Amino acid sequence: MRNILFTLCMAAIILPACNKDDNNEGDGVTLIPNVAYGADARQQMDVYLPPGRTAQTPVVVFLHGGGFVAGDKADVHPHMQRFSGKGYAVVNVNYRLVDTTGLFQTPLVHKPSSIRITEQLHDVHTAIQAALAKTGEWNVSNTRWAIAGHSAGATLAMLYAYNGMNEGGLVKAAANWAGATDFSFQDESQFSQMDPRLVEVYYRAIGHEPKNANKLAYMAVSPYWIVASGGSIKPTLNVRPENNELFNMPDVSKILYEAFTNALNTKKIPNRHVEIAGADHGFSKPGNWEQVLNETDAFFRQYVP
Repeated sequence: MRNILFTLCMAAIILPACNKDDNNEGDGVTLIPNVAYGADARQQMDVYLPPGRTAQTPVVVFLHGGGFVAGDKADVHPHMQRFSGKGYAVVNVNYRLVDTTGLFQTPLVHKPSSIRITEQLHDVHTAIQAALAKTGEWNVSNTRWAIAGHSAGATLAMLYAYNGMNEGGLVKAAANWAGATDFSFQDESQFSQMDPRLVEVYYRAIGHEPKNANKLAYMAVSPYWIVASGGSIKPTLNVRPENNELFNMPDVSKILYEAFTNALNTKKIPNRHVEIAGADHGFSKPGNWEQVLNETDAFFRQYVP
């Protein structure tokens, strides 16, 4: 069984977030914080505008990690500021989170969540449309767009880029930083031996019980299966930390990333698979984030015309 979703969920809840810089400008980057794109408190985005921008300045939408149940745009503030300094307008989006009520109670509470991956993708779309309407005011491009994310946010980024919500192919490329690529399963019997909290997270985030009758629902939120089945797939950068293990759970991401790369190659989708030597899931070692940002910069410069 692929335990990636629960692993990312637990990591987001337990591990500390990145240190936040003050909201001072760095590298001449202008920060516009907490731009609302909806009525919910979570529906806000921080916008980073580079110096010397023009109507040709590319825009990158970024989605934070957190196992779909946690995390915040503030977690990646210093990285987004540095990335904007490379010449990108960055739209760092908060989105509504899957409900965790009763997830860690004994006995476990089994309940649906009104916010699932589907609703989170709608949040991403709404945020993109709100930002697109501001391109003239911000003096940035209304055509040169890409999307990136870390962990669960990376999965959402790929799902959005490949989805029909990506109207007119506005988003030209996607960057996956340590995201899950496949939530599918062979048989429902696999869940009987798993931590029931993991099963509950699958159920709440995907919105369907992990039963054989619902296999297609789990495949539908798996970037691997979307690529395998065809469609409008965008050029994709996959950045995998070498040591992607968390909480002593088996790390199967190497196998899954290789399978995903093979699927992209089979469909002749431009892609690059990068492994960051010695990096953990949070890219927390010195130099890790610099490499992630540099790889993403090079990929987007090539595939966001």
